[in-house]
Amino acid sequence: MKRPLVKALAGAMLLLSHYSLALSSDTEQPIYIESESQHLDMATNTVTFTQNVVLTQGSIKILADKLIVIRPEGQEGDEIIEAYGKPATFEQTMDDGKEIHGEANKLRYEVGNEFLKMSTNAMLEQSGNQVEGNVITYEIDKQQLVAESDSTKRVTTILQPSTKSSSSQDASTSDEQ
Repeated sequence: MKRPLVKALAGAMLLLSHYSLALSSDTEQPIYIESESQHLDMATNTVTFTQNVVLTQGSIKILADKLIVIRPEGQEGDEIIEAYGKPATFEQTMDDGKEIHGEANKLRYEVGNEFLKMSTNAMLEQSGNQVEGNVITYEIDKQQLVAESDSTKRVTTILQPSTKSSSSQDASTSDEQ
């Protein structure tokens, strides 16, 4: 009975370790934002983008209905990006070439801290493996992901079974002959 639990925990650790392999060059790339409209408030160093917002930074892509960029005290590189949608989504390519997909009603990306927080109906998926919760936070520099629930729904993790490679299947077929 303990063996399946150990395998499930090991699988969960492998799933979460994949999320730490984001393209290392993404945070060094410029941020591009396209939208139907934007409003700049110079007094608060805030820009609000609305309608069909698309943000790209390297392989990172965020789609939202509304996106707010705050530059605290005018400090370049310390931007806080808040994306809103039903859902707002993001995609990123990992160093191993695999895609990661996330969605939530609100995304908060702190550029300088390399910190991502997804809240309200949050979901993170890669290669069929999935984590769902009310809030999912990811500290990129510490490579730590935390999923939390609320009083109405528990955290859910779906782990796909590993598949045997065709070479190991071919080897077992030739052994039988």
